[in-house]
Amino acid sequence: MDILTGRRSLRRWAVANLVANMMIVWTGALVRLTKSGLGCSTWPQCDPGSYVPHPEAEWHAFIEFGNRLLTFVLIAVALATAITVFRTVRERRIRALSIAVGLGIGLQGVVGGITVLTELNPWVVGLHMVLSVALIVACVTMVNDAFELRPEPASRRLWLGTQGVFWLSLLMMYLGTVVTGAGPHSGDGGAQRNGFDLSEVARLHSVTMWITLALTSWLAYAARGVRRIQRAALLVIGTACLQAVIGYTQYFLGLPMAVVFAHMVGTTLYTVAISQLWRSAAPAGRHRTDQKISGSTAAARKTTAR
Repeated sequence: MDILTGRRSLRRWAVANLVANMMIVWTGALVRLTKSGLGCSTWPQCDPGSYVPHPEAEWHAFIEFGNRLLTFVLIAVALATAITVFRTVRERRIRALSIAVGLGIGLQGVVGGITVLTELNPWVVGLHMVLSVALIVACVTMVNDAFELRPEPASRRLWLGTQGVFWLSLLMMYLGTVVTGAGPHSGDGGAQRNGFDLSEVARLHSVTMWITLALTSWLAYAARGVRRIQRAALLVIGTACLQAVIGYTQYFLGLPMAVVFAHMVGTTLYTVAISQLWRSAAPAGRHRTDQKISGSTAAARKTTAR
């Protein structure tokens, strides 16, 4: 395979991997919001003695089964991405990430099985979301590597700012899973809740969001002249504001399904945004290492062209 052709193919598969791992969050939200979480009563079978829903099964079973089938699509995309990575590039990080994403998708299937067997325990359901966020972060890193987007050299305070926004955002999103576990959309009418007061945990989630937004606003201002970092910070601000509007709307309207689903879509977009910010800056020493990697790739291209 010509290295330029391979690189183009790698970029397409890396993007497909990212989109697929975002979509599984959306379909998972659909399962939860339609109370289809126990549509298939067991795992790995859908019902005892059958891996597919019985023809007379309720529509909840087909929604849950469809979400399970999507996992196989993710595995196929992850496998194709890994094969393309190993045929195209030698960089260790993207190779390791391609393997990690495939293993992570398999782990999601196991967590999904535990979720069903524990009858939608809210803490296990929250772990599903934690894994999805980690997979999206890994996929965004792979996309950056595939497109050879290198972080800009930054002062220590700017770099620490990007790190702060990223890790605070992860905390905020985890608190979001706690809010979900306290709310009414359990995935099944009889599923247990985590016992927290919905208003209190929602307030804590909101406060964390406002702190993160304040730090990101400072970062966007402080990064004047460092274009990639500033653009990434502004993207985080934009998606955070969108999420805030959707979040407050769903809370004050009593968590209507459509608005909650929009919030879950927004969560995946926000994860992409903070991942881009996280990858936008590097201390000077790290930047020189990335330049060496980029230079070796360019040299390999010239050799192939000859």
